[in-house]
Amino acid sequence: MLARDALVALLLLTGFQTLYAVENLPVRVVKERKPCSGGCGRRGHCNYEEGRCECPWGYIGPSCEVDRMAVCRQTPDDPGSCGFIMPKNCECYRECFRLYCRYGTDTNKCANQMWGADAFDASCWLYGSEDRGPATDRPQDSSLYPKNPEQETVWFGRIPEMIGGTNYSGEELKLEDPGRRYKSPWDRPWLVWHRADNIAKPLSMCNNTCANGRGFCIQRPGSLEPECSCHFGFKGPDCSEEDPTTCWFSPTCSGRGQCRSGFCHCHDGSWGWGCHRSVAYHPATPGAVPDVRSKARLKIYIYELPWEIAFPFEVQEEIHSRDNIYTGYEQFMRYFLMDDSVRTENPYEANLFYVPALAYFYAENVRNSQWQIKAVIDHIRQQWPFYNRSGGRDHFVFMPGDRASCHSDRWLQDEIIKVVHFGMQKKNLTWLGIENKDYGCIQTKRDLVVPSRSVNTGPLLPNTTTSYYQWLVANRGYDGNRTLLFFFAGGIADGEYSGGVRLAIKLLLQNLTSPPPDVKFFEGSIGDRYHDLLQTCKFCIAPYGHGWGIRLVHAVHFGCIPVIIQDNVYQPFEDFLPYEEFSVRMRLADVPHMVELLRTYTEDQLAKLRLGLVKYYRAFIWEREFDGLAYEWTLAGLQRRAYHLDGEYFH
Repeated sequence: MLARDALVALLLLTGFQTLYAVENLPVRVVKERKPCSGGCGRRGHCNYEEGRCECPWGYIGPSCEVDRMAVCRQTPDDPGSCGFIMPKNCECYRECFRLYCRYGTDTNKCANQMWGADAFDASCWLYGSEDRGPATDRPQDSSLYPKNPEQETVWFGRIPEMIGGTNYSGEELKLEDPGRRYKSPWDRPWLVWHRADNIAKPLSMCNNTCANGRGFCIQRPGSLEPECSCHFGFKGPDCSEEDPTTCWFSPTCSGRGQCRSGFCHCHDGSWGWGCHRSVAYHPATPGAVPDVRSKARLKIYIYELPWEIAFPFEVQEEIHSRDNIYTGYEQFMRYFLMDDSVRTENPYEANLFYVPALAYFYAENVRNSQWQIKAVIDHIRQQWPFYNRSGGRDHFVFMPGDRASCHSDRWLQDEIIKVVHFGMQKKNLTWLGIENKDYGCIQTKRDLVVPSRSVNTGPLLPNTTTSYYQWLVANRGYDGNRTLLFFFAGGIADGEYSGGVRLAIKLLLQNLTSPPPDVKFFEGSIGDRYHDLLQTCKFCIAPYGHGWGIRLVHAVHFGCIPVIIQDNVYQPFEDFLPYEEFSVRMRLADVPHMVELLRTYTEDQLAKLRLGLVKYYRAFIWEREFDGLAYEWTLAGLQRRAYHLDGEYFH
């Protein structure tokens, strides 16, 4: 018997399951499936790499038999939200606190920063009465809103954990405003999902009991009757229809499963975020960490995470959408899961490791996502050997928030590759209290700046962007419709906002004796005129804001030559994308002279810059249906980072 066959036979005898030598690799790595407990397929599916049952939101256990979020559900069909629009049993919010706040009672350290910040004064109820207090003869194991809440509930202003307590006896827990009873838990009129004047109603008062809890019953201000509002994953007048579009990373679950409330329930034999996994690899020698990484090909392994660690959950009941400009990472993940040329199921051959922390779901754009990323990394360190092997240097995570990692702790800034939209790097920065005095927010040879997605700013974007550029090629880059020199429209704020650029432009134009007629400046929003000006200006100003700015992407999508005024800020793919071929770069110090500087460009030079945009505009579009290549450019950037690892450019 050959030595290779003998090794396979030996491993079979020692208890390994279905072993195969991996093609074209040393026998140090073998295929092996670890079985899950019986019954896993009833509610979840088996992750044969870990031997773990992958469960939908709320369920845990070897067969997903334990309903961790039962106290947050009105019925078994209720997905079990931690949101604040439908008032919950206080014990629900306590379970959500245990889920999201792993690092002590400080809500600033909750993995779900949005939930932690808003939970402090979120009112809630317990079964009981205001006269007698919480019921002792009825378990607090559900959020089923009672038919007679006036007689069956006692209300509190917050849960005990918000004041470091363990029971409901503290004076600080009392609901100070009795008028807040029976209504959406908190009053946030400045938020998109402000619903404070909604009055909660029992399911029995709504159509078809909102399909048995797939929605909830609420009465809007000024409405004579309550109405159904559907939870994430359901739709229809009574929420009885499943919405198959909620699996954002793989809407079809790769054709190997069914989408249910954001969870791909995979057919047996498949598992993962989009049912994209089907093969499991393990070392031939248990406990070993074989290194079979290839230098010739980029191979990326993505971690599969349980819902308790990372899941695209329902942020708020009836608020199921995300701000489109922050969802470039969703597009990346969607294409990546389908990309078998780069994605590998064998972690031992991976050059890079994708950490899908889903930071935007947990921190949105303005909060600090480091606590969610820390929770994910802590889990990865415990379950796999690869992060510890490199100290995280060959791992990457998307941080799409406004300031990315600018205010993260130093360990996170130094360890992992961060894929961001905001590339500020400079020693001794003082902007907005950045503490890292060595390099600010990113290191350009390690971290990667990528473009954001664009909001739908008008008829040119994005479906006719390509046709405009085709027209531009036919006209050799000349566009006689662009008769204005430049424009800017948007918020100004103070001198710190945008590094002072917006304020400097405002002061420049105010101080001119005769404002030039071909320069347009607007403080605030201008509606549809914004995209009209993008099509009629030669130059479009692209500063940043309190973090990354969208105006560079807008300018490129509309064929307007971007004037980038962002001191110390690296732009998307700037280490290998030749910006000098399609843009103008200025410093804040140049703003007082920007009008005359821009007038020095001849029509021939402008045409040449526009032809540069023709060459590279697709790097700023994520959607492949609109000829976007941002995914491919991101892969190219990641491959450079893998190369930089071997160059020891950073530690």
